Amino acid sequence: MTQDDKHSTDQPRQPAASDGNVTTGVAGLDEILGGGLVEGGLYLIEGMAGAGKTILSSQIGFHRVAQGDMVLYITLIAESHTKLLSHLRGLSFYNADAISDRMLFVSGYHELMRDGLSGFLSLIAATIKTSRPRFMVIDGFRSAREFSSTELELSQFIHELSAFVSAARCTTLILAPLSGNEPHPEHTLVDGLIELNRFNTGMRRAREIEVHKLRARDHLLGKHFFKITEDGLVTFPRIEASPANDRGVPDFTSRLGFAFPDFDQMLGGGVVRGSTTTLVGPSGVGKTLVSLKFLQAGVERGERGVYFGLYESPERLLAKAQSVGIDLAPAVQDGRLMIHWHPAVELAIDELAFELLNAVRNSNASRLVVDGIDGFFQSANRTARFGLFLNALMHRLRDAGVTTILTEELPLYGDAGLPTTLRASAMTENIVLMRYVEANSSLYRMVSIVKQREGSHDSAIRRLTIDSRGLHISEGFIGPTGLLSGHPSIAPALSVSDPGARA
Repeated sequence: MTQDDKHSTDQPRQPAASDGNVTTGVAGLDEILGGGLVEGGLYLIEGMAGAGKTILSSQIGFHRVAQGDMVLYITLIAESHTKLLSHLRGLSFYNADAISDRMLFVSGYHELMRDGLSGFLSLIAATIKTSRPRFMVIDGFRSAREFSSTELELSQFIHELSAFVSAARCTTLILAPLSGNEPHPEHTLVDGLIELNRFNTGMRRAREIEVHKLRARDHLLGKHFFKITEDGLVTFPRIEASPANDRGVPDFTSRLGFAFPDFDQMLGGGVVRGSTTTLVGPSGVGKTLVSLKFLQAGVERGERGVYFGLYESPERLLAKAQSVGIDLAPAVQDGRLMIHWHPAVELAIDELAFELLNAVRNSNASRLVVDGIDGFFQSANRTARFGLFLNALMHRLRDAGVTTILTEELPLYGDAGLPTTLRASAMTENIVLMRYVEANSSLYRMVSIVKQREGSHDSAIRRLTIDSRGLHISEGFIGPTGLLSGHPSIAPALSVSDPGARA
């Protein structure tokens, strides 16, 4: 190695030329922030104990180190830096080499105790002058609040700190406990106010982040779900809060079939490419099998498909399909069909939507089945937003160019009461209703096309049979009325010629 090489190696890395935008490196957060933080800005992050303030600020700090910045982490709490770092070692973003190289930890606790806010500000100024950080965290700002004799003194401190970090182009985060509805001087003086909180519903608890204020950024309003993982914070912007793209008018002449000739005929040749169809019916009526026929038709044509389910494991699903002659195992093995299954554990609606949209994008799928849209409703902590969420999700799927089949559960026995969920069928182009009908002391399956916006369809109520040979459609029902409502009126007995037609 030459002397020049050695000299260049010993020099600290210089950050790349800045465009004034400071990314956080936290999944989903930059989208919520409208692109990131502003260089030299002063931001207040508030949250109750255990909300994730320290993890969030450290995660951003290690990301900034990876971008070539010097990072300064100042604590105002009695906890040692050794203990602080020991809590971060289990997270994937932790980098021990960065701590000795580009991340400096300083305690301001003793200066604050001895000289008050003026002494603490002097420490910050001296450290920034010698270390020249581009990103700084002040952890434990509650102590600064407590050591200010008046609100005017605290306001003056915040004002001077803001001016100083702006001149030094050092983007700064201040961490403080949640103040609730109580106003504080720093709320009006900082460039941004971010709140980390928790929301309870029944026995469930979800973490939420909200940006109350952010200067020079068109950020997303409202609350957004986040979770803490081994990778740190992962945030999920609400899809109804994000602007969606418009791919234009779909090709109404292009239709996709189900490889189920009689059913395709009922649909007038199939469903329009890029449309969304809801299969509505009670448990066991055949919704999943019909949707799997749709995926089978796609893989046989060389298309890629995604099955996104919440109730049946992949092994059980493939065995169920195989029992009626739908062989999807080869397509799963060679990657033409992706099966995404979520066991019945506590789920978050925004995380489900994120995984669903990612699955469609990553697989380049043209056909999608969401088996159990009711599971999304059950995963919503705030059910009042479900209508907007579902509408936005349907728009995103159309925008992705995927043709979607949804299954939606109805009560097994006809229930004349109002539905407990907002029906997905109200937001989809096509509705297929599937019901049981009782006749001759037996149950029979029926199917009808209730709605198809982009084309003509067969309006007859037809019988669906399922056996080892597959799925079959036979002639329409004659006699009973009120089949769609689930409350057929008294009528002549249904003539059954095919014993295999029974459910």
